[in-house]
Amino acid sequence: MRFLPFPSFLLLIFLLAGVCLPPSRAVAQPVPETVAVHVIRGFDQEYTLQIGALGEEGRMMVDMGGLSRALRLMHRRDAGHLVIEQREGERVASCHLYDRNNFVRLDPAEPSGSTRLVHLKAPPRLRGETLYLQAADAARLMTIWLDRQVSYDPAENRIEAFLWSARPGSEYRNIGVVSPDDRTIGAVPSGPAKLKGVDVEELANGVVVRFRASGGASVASFIKPDANGMAYLTFQQAGGNPADFSRTFTRGLLKEIKAIPLPGGALQISMAFNTELFNLRSTSYRWDERTNSYVVSALTDADVSEVYRREKEKKIHDELVRDQEKWKFDTIVLDAGHGGKDPGAVGPAGTLEKEVVLNIVRDLGALIQKSWTDVNVVYTRTGDTFIPLKERGKIANRHDGKLFVSVHCNAARNRSAQGAEVYILGPHKNEAALEVAMLENAAIKQEEDYQQKYKGFSEEHMILSSLAQNAFTQQSTQAARLVLEGMQQKTSLNDRGVRQAGFMVLWTPSMPSILVEAGYLSNRSEERLLRRRSTQQAIARGIFNGLSRYRVHYEAQQLAAAGEVQKK
Repeated sequence: MRFLPFPSFLLLIFLLAGVCLPPSRAVAQPVPETVAVHVIRGFDQEYTLQIGALGEEGRMMVDMGGLSRALRLMHRRDAGHLVIEQREGERVASCHLYDRNNFVRLDPAEPSGSTRLVHLKAPPRLRGETLYLQAADAARLMTIWLDRQVSYDPAENRIEAFLWSARPGSEYRNIGVVSPDDRTIGAVPSGPAKLKGVDVEELANGVVVRFRASGGASVASFIKPDANGMAYLTFQQAGGNPADFSRTFTRGLLKEIKAIPLPGGALQISMAFNTELFNLRSTSYRWDERTNSYVVSALTDADVSEVYRREKEKKIHDELVRDQEKWKFDTIVLDAGHGGKDPGAVGPAGTLEKEVVLNIVRDLGALIQKSWTDVNVVYTRTGDTFIPLKERGKIANRHDGKLFVSVHCNAARNRSAQGAEVYILGPHKNEAALEVAMLENAAIKQEEDYQQKYKGFSEEHMILSSLAQNAFTQQSTQAARLVLEGMQQKTSLNDRGVRQAGFMVLWTPSMPSILVEAGYLSNRSEERLLRRRSTQQAIARGIFNGLSRYRVHYEAQQLAAAGEVQKK
């Protein structure tokens, strides 16, 4: 492909020539296809899109409107004229393609910039409502216009667009610039040089420092960085406020820019490069006549793809650290069942479930606070108050709990039933589990407007809730098993196993959740045990011992998960 400067006064001739060409000879019917466009816009900012294409005469032609969309550029078409726009705030640069015309016009965003003409190897072709261009030409055109690396790989049938940054010292923006002999491009800057500001562009493998100026060009000398990374740009005659372009940088290749006025109207700018962390490969200096700016470019020996990979790994690591903090076992929510106007189960001797479980929860909370100073204990109730079932789960979610433990006492029509059970949320597996769940769920009838509040809460709703809890099923089951084992070791209560049922109090928490049934108040002998403070304290100690083992497993799983992701 050739890219030549071209006199603007001939532009109209070539634009008209495109529509005066004789009809092309009959060719084979184009074959609709697609081309993948892989775009990298920055650290962890990449995507791949498929755009329309045609296989024609052995060459792949791509939909230029589709390519512009893939590169996040605006475009519009008027018959055989396609305009692609690159917007930078209020400024708009445009690329003009014409059906069957080899010349492309590139209009700058800046009014003072230069129009460019690019000569394509083969002209675009309008097929129906779509303007197509050979894929290799399309990639090269985007490279020249955007000053970014865009290439087409015919073997992979893919366009690679590295839009992250331009290459330091790139000359792409000068290709096709109309020379002063071709048209008037405005007055040449004149008068004393005055520096107005500085723009710093950090690249993956270097940095470009551009000092903006007004007035005529100043003679300047550039001393490349020494062993300490100090470089100097000295202007023979230049004015300006040093504060306008003095900068300090906390990260990256460039550490500091300072300006010092010198006698006789000279101005010296010092640049400190971070040679402790970066190996400088080359530095260069040039005056950009088109923009009247003085440009210093510095390249490191970094491999762009390696830098990108390291930054991606760092971002993953940082996210893992945040996730570890997020899932750190730092809050446990303790829920004493029932309370206030809802007594819960009542034993033959009048023992109230709400009082027994409140004592157990208080004892358990005291053990946690004494032994785990880094864990926050949240209670759904600390006194004889009524808390709606849905609100208990909301309390847990508001405090970002890592485990929800609801403590209850059981009751059954069979007065001989005895022993402790621990439940997780799930469909009832047997009639006994259903009976226990119905007993605990009956607490909603103590709430005002409970029929309206729990409208639609059905077996189907419970199944959906249990599916939502599936993310925590393994952890909930493990916590339930270890808590039950701890209680068995500290009390004489019979172990009735880990079960699942549709407890409403377990529907809302977004975390591992268990419901402890500490024993049967409906059993006279077990009622006598449960009303004793020594038994309540032993139950609390058993639950705590189980939770201690669970916490060890939980934190080991978090570390293991982080290690697996880092390996990947």
